[in-house]
Amino acid sequence: MAATDSQTETGHTKHPTFVFEVDGVEYTHDKPTITGAQIMAMAGINPADGLVQILPDGTRITITPDETVRLVPGAQFKRRPRFKRG
Repeated sequence: MAATDSQTETGHTKHPTFVFEVDGVEYTHDKPTITGAQIMAMAGINPADGLVQILPDGTRITITPDETVRLVPGAQFKRRPRFKRG
């Protein structure tokens, strides 16, 4: 899930593609950074639901809609879990 250079059939190099995962679904982006709002829009997540990033060590951090995230190889995100009382 790293940035990859792809070539067209004519041999011209295209821009790198950055791959990330949200709730088990892979998405691509053409820039190394993306906002939380863009990730949520691509994945169909309501901004009120929220988003968390899962770091390589398993730590989860909340990503706000206006926060800019650097897409690194293996970047994973999930809809923020909702907790019910009772």
